Amino acid sequence: MHEVIERYAPRFAVLSGVSLLIVLMAWLGMGLRMLERRQHPNALSTCTEAYLSTCQYQLVNWREWRAETFSEAQKTDRLVFVEVGAFWSGRAKRLGRELFQDSGVADLLNREFIPVKVDADSAPKRARYLRQVAQLLNTPLRYPLIVIFTPDGEPLAALAPETRSELMRLLEATSKSYRTNPEETHRQADALTRLWEQRWFRPATPIEVDSLAEPSLPELPKTAEDWIGGQPDLLNELEWLLAQSHSDLEARSLLVAFLHHLRQSVLWDPKSGGFYALAEGVDYELKPIGGKLLTEHARLLRLYALASRHDRTLAPIAHEIAQAMRTIFWNERPAGFYHSTRPPLTVRALSDAPQGLHTDRTVVAESNALAVLALVDYWRVFGHASSHGNWAFKSAQRTLETLRAMQTPEGHLYHTSRRQTAEWLRDLSLTLLAGCAVETLQPDPSRRRWLAQLSRMLVFYMDPTGGYYDTPRSKQWGGWSLTPVRMSVDDALPADNVLVAQALLAYSRTSGDPALLEQAMQTLRVVAGDHDPQQGGQSFSFFALRHAIRHATTTTGTH
Repeated sequence: MHEVIERYAPRFAVLSGVSLLIVLMAWLGMGLRMLERRQHPNALSTCTEAYLSTCQYQLVNWREWRAETFSEAQKTDRLVFVEVGAFWSGRAKRLGRELFQDSGVADLLNREFIPVKVDADSAPKRARYLRQVAQLLNTPLRYPLIVIFTPDGEPLAALAPETRSELMRLLEATSKSYRTNPEETHRQADALTRLWEQRWFRPATPIEVDSLAEPSLPELPKTAEDWIGGQPDLLNELEWLLAQSHSDLEARSLLVAFLHHLRQSVLWDPKSGGFYALAEGVDYELKPIGGKLLTEHARLLRLYALASRHDRTLAPIAHEIAQAMRTIFWNERPAGFYHSTRPPLTVRALSDAPQGLHTDRTVVAESNALAVLALVDYWRVFGHASSHGNWAFKSAQRTLETLRAMQTPEGHLYHTSRRQTAEWLRDLSLTLLAGCAVETLQPDPSRRRWLAQLSRMLVFYMDPTGGYYDTPRSKQWGGWSLTPVRMSVDDALPADNVLVAQALLAYSRTSGDPALLEQAMQTLRVVAGDHDPQQGGQSFSFFALRHAIRHATTTTGTH
């Protein structure tokens, strides 16, 4: 036996050496290809959007969402592959590396499709439309989200991939079907387009708000596993519980327990403070997937601050969140808050060196308006008693001035400080809300005139049948059209029309105009009429708004 081992030992050594050499050559090839790619980035290298610029070295020849992109699809008769993601999304980061750095996936996309990438945070209207199409096809609403269109702009298929094989099956099936049987492909796309129009483009049917019963109290997650996949409407549920907590002891108890449970979950970062993205949740190893979002921190700061009136042990957590907002997101000049951070690395460096905090430095109108609202409530609860009190008071005013500077010449608001997208209803309504909140702390005639101007801009978003459109007009790209819709259902934020009604209610108090209260009530009736039992229960933000309007009606004596 010993002789046999000695006889074959040299062969084993040679084979091992050859295997090691092959592995080293493969690594060298991948390194050289990445080096070559970094010398020749794709068209996203000129983009200012955070998510798009991080994808400039992927092997896919990405295009931006532009008219000429879709004109190219029509001229070359190729399907359009649209991927929407976000800078803070861990899934988008991981799958971008695993899928779009794969030569097989990239070659198929570049040959058979026109690949387009969308930043969900910088282009909210396009991202919402893509999510609506995915919802019709029962696709999970998580990033990265993929929707395939015909050259004429009709949706054909959607996918939220988790593996390479999933994506390749979709690409091969759709491209083969379009090449061999284009008539059937167009019929499927036409049917999906009609279904979208029936679901999202319909006249308003206002009903009395009391015809809808209050939803049952939500269940408290028992373990960290319950956060897997995220809970997109969690904050809407918590804000409804906050509204209920003033008169419902059970809702108050559940709210307090929920907030304590959230702080003790793995989504809290004990090192730098703040919460990892609730919308992303945790992975199968119970590690946070996403980065940190200003929108979520602003809403959580308000929740913890106001709920601390019921339970003082929540006050230290509110101070922790204020500290995180101050150190992670706050920017002095221009005054405002950065949008998000990149997700944590799943694989640490061998040295285990601390990772730098990569931040999306974009100032987004809706998230900064939410930050102003949170800072005002934080000041109202704690005032000078908190070391962050003076900072919160001054930062709210300074951030509002930055939002004021983001107004377009027509009177709408730019969605981001990049000034590339405008005319988004959430920006307008949340900024009006934020301005009214600051006005209650420190009245200013100039600011009040600006708020009056913002309130008049709501007319451009009005739906003639009732309620408000998300944008004032259709958007055209190379023959494609994105149609305004009336949103009365929640997603990560309260429904658009609920936000408008909240803004009208706040401005009625600021201006002293009682007619605005009735206008807010009419918008609430439209939201109630948009309720569709087949699409799930009524939005939690609807019931929180109904509570606020009832309180306002009682205090003013209006019926």
